[in-house]
Parts: sequence; structure tokens; C-alpha cells
Amino acid sequence: MKRSTILLMAALLGPGLYSCGDDGNSTQDAGGDTDTDTDTDTDTDTDTDTDTDTDTDTDTDTDTDTDTDTDTDADAGMDGSTDTDTDTDTDTDTDTDTDTDTDADAGPDGSIDPYIDIVVYSFDDGVGSFTPAPTYLATGVASTDMDTADGSYTDFMGNPGRAISDNGWADTTSPNYYYFIVTPPSGGSITLDEFQFDDRRSGTGPTDWGLAMDDGSGLVFPGTGTTHTAFSASPMNSVDLSTLAGPYTSAVTFFLGATGASTPGGTWRVDNIVVRGLVTP
Repeated sequence: MKRSTILLMAALLGPGLYSCGDDGNSTQDAGGDTDTDTDTDTDTDTDTDTDTDTDTDTDTDTDTDTDTDTDTDADAGMDGSTDTDTDTDTDTDTDTDTDTDTDADAGPDGSIDPYIDIVVYSFDDGVGSFTPAPTYLATGVASTDMDTADGSYTDFMGNPGRAISDNGWADTTSPNYYYFIVTPPSGGSITLDEFQFDDRRSGTGPTDWGLAMDDGSGLVFPGTGTTHTAFSASPMNSVDLSTLAGPYTSAVTFFLGATGASTPGGTWRVDNIVVRGLVTP
């Protein structure tokens, strides 16, 4: 990546960043530090999907029958009186049927969420093997494979399945970070709403993370947070992108970096990266 990107990521993440030297699946960290990871993962998927169906049926039937029968029959006599029979029948039938059906996926607070998953990285290929490629793309959207600034990564147990992992989070000279590039549909755009991901650090891994974005006009920094020592219900981290929503008609690069590792070999794994928003063809 460009030197300016590296320096700006350093400014975002502050002192105490990373180094190189991926330890693969070994428990021996670079620099002689033994980092023992015990994977006791409790995978809890909580899917809150509320369908609200509101059906209002109003039937109003009004039947009015008026029969007026006036019969004057006096057995007309010699004066030639008339026998009058009047039958008036009025039938009015009014049927009003109003059916209103609202079916949408409501959020936890009952509000309707119009946004969709634009890009998803679960790091699983569907048959239990690791992949750095996006596992879901909205129609018309493209995205690169996940990569790192130091050009190396490995895979560990995820939340669930697999997760991408790297070390080198203690080098302040050449900060490490995960990154990928999302491209809108040709002639269209993407509007951003939220960035989600899960994470887990080793005992000597980084303690803080930061998210940056660049659409070609310069880096912006939508959010920071602290890392976790164990996986929990997804999503574990959410960054509001509504103030940087766009729409974007050109490619957007996402950088996810971390700092605070106590040794160069401390690892940080991420899983279930999701970019949510809207896609305009």
C-alpha cells in the first residue's frame, strides 16, 4: 500500500503497533514468546427477525329492504272506484373490504431496516475450508480477496467455522492491517450504513482496533474499539457508517488495523466481516 496510507493508519491507531512474521498455526510466537491459545468457542447465533403482518379487513354490509304495499280493494262498486296496489322494494348492499398487509424485517427496536448485506467475509468456503474471498456479494457489487499490509495471514478457528488471522501488530514503523476493496456496479453506486465484524486476540495480541476508509479522496476514520479475548454472539463490533454513507460511484477501500500487542507474535483474528447498505444499479 502507499506510504501515505501506512502513515495515516499509524496516526489512527496510535503508538504501539505491529511487526511482521506470521506464526501460522503454531503456538510459538515470533520473538520467542510462547502464546498458548485455548479455543473454547461457544458459537451462539442469535437471529432476530421480526415479521410484522398487519391485516385489516373491514366488511360493511348494509341491506335495506323497504316494502310498501298499499292495497285498496273495496270491491269497486257502482261508482267505478279503482283498486290500487303499490309495491316499492329498495335493496341497497354496500360491501367495503380493506386489506392492508405490511410484511418487513424489523430490527430489535421494531423499526424497519431497509439496508442489505453488500459484502460478507465469513472465511468459509461452504465445505469447512478457509477462503479469503468474499462469501457473499450483492448483485452487481465486486470485492477483492481479504489481504494484509504485511502480505501474510493464516487461518484459525472462527465464530464459527474459520477466521483470518495475522500477527505483527506491535510495529509502529510499518503498521499492519486487514484490507479489501469494494467496487459498486458499473454505472451504479453503493450507499453505506454499517460495518460489522467479530474478533479475538491472543494473550499477547493487540488491545485496540481502528477502521479507516478511502474512496480515492483520502482516508476517513469512522470508528475505533477494543479487541476481545473470546468470541461471542455475532456481530461483536459495529461501526455506524451513516455519516459517511455516500453514495459512492467508485471503489472504496476498507482498512481494519489494530494496536497494543505486547509481542510481535501476538495474533489477532477477525471473522464475519459485513458491510451493510444499499446498492443502486
